[in-house]
Amino acid sequence: MDLAEWDQRHRDAFYSVKEALPYLEGVFVAYNSNIDAIKHLNEEDLAKLLELFEAAEIQEKISAYPREIKEPLDFLARLMISMRDGKAAEVPTYTAETHEWLKGHLGFDYARMGGQAGIIANLLVHLGLKKVVAYVPWLSEEQAGYFAPSESLLHPKVEGGKVFLKHPLEAYKPGIDSKVNWILEYSKDLDVSCGGNTFKVPRDNRLIISSRPKWLRLDMDKEIYEQLDSLGHVDGAILSGYQMIKEEYEDGTTYEDYVAKSVRAIEKLKSLNPELRIHVELTSIQNRVIRKAILEEIVAGHVHSLGLDTVEVANALNVLGHEELSYAVIRKGENGIMALYQGAVQLLEDLALERVHVHCLGFYICALAKGHPLTLKEHRDSLLFASSLAATQALEGKIETLDEAEAGLEVPVSEKGLEDLENFKLYCVGRKLCSPDEFEYGYIYGVKHDAVIVPSKVVSKPRATVGIGDAISAGAFVAMLAKMKQKWAGK
Repeated sequence: MDLAEWDQRHRDAFYSVKEALPYLEGVFVAYNSNIDAIKHLNEEDLAKLLELFEAAEIQEKISAYPREIKEPLDFLARLMISMRDGKAAEVPTYTAETHEWLKGHLGFDYARMGGQAGIIANLLVHLGLKKVVAYVPWLSEEQAGYFAPSESLLHPKVEGGKVFLKHPLEAYKPGIDSKVNWILEYSKDLDVSCGGNTFKVPRDNRLIISSRPKWLRLDMDKEIYEQLDSLGHVDGAILSGYQMIKEEYEDGTTYEDYVAKSVRAIEKLKSLNPELRIHVELTSIQNRVIRKAILEEIVAGHVHSLGLDTVEVANALNVLGHEELSYAVIRKGENGIMALYQGAVQLLEDLALERVHVHCLGFYICALAKGHPLTLKEHRDSLLFASSLAATQALEGKIETLDEAEAGLEVPVSEKGLEDLENFKLYCVGRKLCSPDEFEYGYIYGVKHDAVIVPSKVVSKPRATVGIGDAISAGAFVAMLAKMKQKWAGK
């Protein structure tokens, strides 16, 4: 694989998708939005935090691997684990005391729009889409202020029993508190020392402390559900936030109630437009019961597309009963990319999807069911467009316009990503999934599926890591929708 050739393919893909985007009439985005309090950690910050506890206490808590933040020591243990492994993680907290403790002992640098749906809605508006309808069940006045000030960005509002589309600042619910998440970002090579144990952080990444207040419900207002046709025509829907579903609630309801409601909303959306494509963006889900329910009851058989990263692939495979493959994905090593590809295909089959898009540092894999209306080149263009968006997000920390997104074209294609793909080439050609020439284009052919695999652009020192994954998944999915609409318009 040639670096210069893949760089040119990125350029060609970006302008090809840019030409197709105006064909889209609208996209629906739900459910999770919050305010992110962001802190970039340095060695001084870390030293102050570590001084608050005994080293033995910290090590004991690290060994216990807390799956939610109940006390400050849980937070510090998960931060150490995330830094040690260089892996992004999202850990829930159900108490307001965590937020207050972090404010008092650490503080944040700045606040901005958070939550996958909120970030994606703003991104799509900045890309120039004609209509982006966001829906956040807990939209507060403060939260509404973080949405882009654009006439193209709308939110359902119930007035007099009828549903109207208005900008979030005109559609919020009075008296609702805001949901605030903490994003703790850290940099590669940061020195960490705790009780005689020392290590260097292997890569830039972050730990997210996700606020899950007791009043939080992932649901859709009855009036809005019954009048979903008020959204007007939408070509696709991007749904996220299902990780906030709890096993049990104080009022006696359970996750099964909210899973059922989520499925009904998906089926209602699909009934409004037979050509509608629905994408679910997965994230870190600590609770195995919820993870399994989301995959088997919400995703399987109901949506078309799934987006996830390496860790999320491993977690999904594990809960679906593929423990050995899950371990191979998370262990990486020489066969890591092969396991990741096999994992993407396994999820495609197990969940009866059209498309599974996996984004990793340096390359993307997209497994596709046979019979998709787009060619592999059109799918490849979608992935490469997303790669350029992600590069801009990492380089600038934001994307304000589609023209500004061209900055990502100047970011080099990852040499490590190309190296990983070259190692994968032997596997694909040896199993006759493609010829050497076909692999050079990024095309893989299976008996029951196809796939596209591309190297991506990587910023060596990103300004921020939050939002990069959302830019990748949403960018590729919307580019795919645009290409489909463009193709149908030409017939």
